Amino acid sequence: MYKNFKISLLLLLSGKGNRFQSDIPKQFHTLLGKKIYLHTLDAFYELDIFDEIILVTSTNWIDQVKKEIFNYKNIKVIQGGKERQTSAFLGLKAILDTDFVMFHDAVRPFVTKKIIIDNLDAVIKYRAVNTCIKSTDTLVQIDKKGKIYKIPDRSTLMRGQTPQTFEYKLILNAHEKALKNGIFAATDDCTLVLDQTLIHVVGGAETNIKITSPSDLILAEKILKSRKQSEELKNNNISSNKSLKSKIYAIVGASGGIGKEIIKLLKKENAEVIEISRTSKYKADLEDFSSIEKVFDKIYKKFGKIDGLINAAGLFLVKPFKKLSKEEIEKLIKVNLLGLIYSCKEAKIKENGHIINISSSSYKDGRKNYGIYSAAKAAVVNFTQSLSKETPNLKINVVAPGRTNTQMRKRFFPSEKDSLLLDPKDVALKIINVLKNKSSTDTIIEIKK
Repeated sequence: MYKNFKISLLLLLSGKGNRFQSDIPKQFHTLLGKKIYLHTLDAFYELDIFDEIILVTSTNWIDQVKKEIFNYKNIKVIQGGKERQTSAFLGLKAILDTDFVMFHDAVRPFVTKKIIIDNLDAVIKYRAVNTCIKSTDTLVQIDKKGKIYKIPDRSTLMRGQTPQTFEYKLILNAHEKALKNGIFAATDDCTLVLDQTLIHVVGGAETNIKITSPSDLILAEKILKSRKQSEELKNNNISSNKSLKSKIYAIVGASGGIGKEIIKLLKKENAEVIEISRTSKYKADLEDFSSIEKVFDKIYKKFGKIDGLINAAGLFLVKPFKKLSKEEIEKLIKVNLLGLIYSCKEAKIKENGHIINISSSSYKDGRKNYGIYSAAKAAVVNFTQSLSKETPNLKINVVAPGRTNTQMRKRFFPSEKDSLLLDPKDVALKIINVLKNKSSTDTIIEIKK
C-alpha cells in the first residue's frame, strides 16, 4: 500500500538474452555472487510498499525461480510468453486487485528508491508514467539502405528506461485493444497507451542500466562494487551498539603496528583475541605452510570454530627490482600473500563470521622500488574477492589503507611527516566497525588520510 493505493509490481524476466551470447538467460547470471534478477527484486522488495509482486518468467525457469524466492512474501511466479508484450499481458491478467501497476525489466538491478517513489507519486496524478534520461549522443534516422535521412533535434529526445507505471485499468484496456488490433510485439508498454492519455516523464539515472551484453555485466559489477563501497564506508562511520564481547578473533601479524592496535581495541570490546606471530603464544612462520597449518589446528582444538580472522601481517622492502635477491622476492611474496592465503585456508570460522584481509592503497598502482609488495597487495584484493564469491556463508572483505605511520614504513621513509600518514589506530577502528556493523561481503574498504 502506498498513500492508500494498492500497488502491484510486474518484474519481467522471460527474456532469452540472445545478445548475451550464453545458454543461460542474462537475468540468471550472477553479479558478485547473486543472480541479477534477485538484485533487482530486492530493490523493490526492501521498500515494503508493494501489495503484490509478480515475477513473469519462462517455463524452463519457473521451478528454479520459485525455489530461489521461497523466503519472500506476497510474490507470485507465472509463465510468460515468447514476446515481451505477451508476458506483460499475462502478468496483468494475474493481478488480483490493484489500483496501479509498475513494470520493470529484471535486468535493470540498479533502479533507485527515488526513481520508484517518483514513479508512484507521478502515476497517482497522471495515470501513465515513463522513466527517461536525456540523450547525450546525437541520434540519427536511417533508411532501408542504411543511409541517414534525418537528424532529430537532440533537445527533444530522451532515452526510455524502466520502471513504467500505469493506472491498472488503463494499461489492461490498452493491452486488450492492442491484441484486437493485431499488435503482438510491442517492446514498450507506453506505446500502447499513447493514443489514450498523456504520459508523464520522471527522471531516471545513467546507472539504471539494462544488462544486455557481457560488457554490460562488467560495467554492472563496477557500479555494484562502487555502491557497496559507499555503503560500507557509511556503515563503518556510524557507531554501532553491537557487542563483540566473548567473540573470538585470530589476528595474524599480531606484533605489527596495525595488528597491535586491532588487538587493543578488540580487548577493549571484551573479545577473545588469539595473537599469531613469530613471537606470540600462538607462533607461526608465514613462510612455512606446515607452521600455519599447525597453529590453526591448535586453535581449533582449544576454541572450536572462531568468529573471525584478520590478516594484518606484512613485509615491506624498498629496493629496485633488479637488486632484489631471489630470497627477498620469495620472502615478500610468502609473507604478504601466501601466508595470508594459507591462513584463510586453515582457519575454521563460524557461519556468518568474518575474514578481513589487509591490503594497501598500492594495490591500484605498482610503486617504484616496491613492485613486489604492490603486486602482492593487488593479489590480496583479487584473492579476497574470489574467496568471497566461493564462500557466501562468510563476510569476507579487504581493507586497503593508505600510507600508515608504522615502524615498518618509517624504517624506509624516516623523513615523512606524521601529519601525512594514517594513524594505525584509525585503521584498527575501521576494522572494528566492520566487525560490529552489518557489513556486506566482497568489498574493498579504502582508508584514506
